[in-house]
Amino acid sequence: MSHRTVRLITALAAALLVVPLAVDAQVRRGRQVEEVPRWAPVAVGLKAGWDSRANGEILGGHVRIPLVRAGVFELLPSLEAVFLRGAKEYQYNVDAAWVPGGVRGGIFAGGGVGWRDSVIGTELGNPRQMLFGFNAFGGGRTNLGPVQIEFLLRWTFLNDTSYQPNSASLGINLPLWRAGPPR
Repeated sequence: MSHRTVRLITALAAALLVVPLAVDAQVRRGRQVEEVPRWAPVAVGLKAGWDSRANGEILGGHVRIPLVRAGVFELLPSLEAVFLRGAKEYQYNVDAAWVPGGVRGGIFAGGGVGWRDSVIGTELGNPRQMLFGFNAFGGGRTNLGPVQIEFLLRWTFLNDTSYQPNSASLGINLPLWRAGPPR
C-alpha cells in the first residue's frame, strides 16, 4: 500500500468520526415533527402457581424483553422453583412469545427451551438430574394501572423421560417505562 493511499484512508476515517452520525433536516414552519413511538417496555415479573404433574407449588420470576418496537414479539427468560413434599425442583426457561396486542396486552402464545433440575426418577446415589426439554405456553395479559397482570399455562416436554410437567401460574409484571409518547 502506498503512502498516499494510507493518508487518504486515514483522512476519510477522521472525516467519518467528525461528521455527525444522525443529521436532522430543518422542519418548515407549520409542519409537525413526526413522533416515533417508543419501544415497548421491558417488564420484570413475579409469578406463583401450581405444577399439576409434580403436584407442587411454583414460585418464579421472569423478564419480558421486546424484540420489536411494538412489543408483538418478546424474549422471555424465566426461573421457577417447584416446591415438592420434602424437595425442590428448579426450571430454567428461555422462550419467545407472540403477543398480537403488543403493549396493550391480550392473549399470547409461544415456546422455547427449558432445563429442569429434577429429583423425579433419580437413584439414591444421584439425588438430582438436569433434564433438557421444550416448552409450549399460552395465556393472557392485561394492564392494570402501572402494572400488568398475567395468566400463563405452560407445558414442558422433557427429553429422555416420561415426566412431562405442566403448570398454571398467575403473575404480576412491572414495566420499566411507559410505551406511549410523553404527553
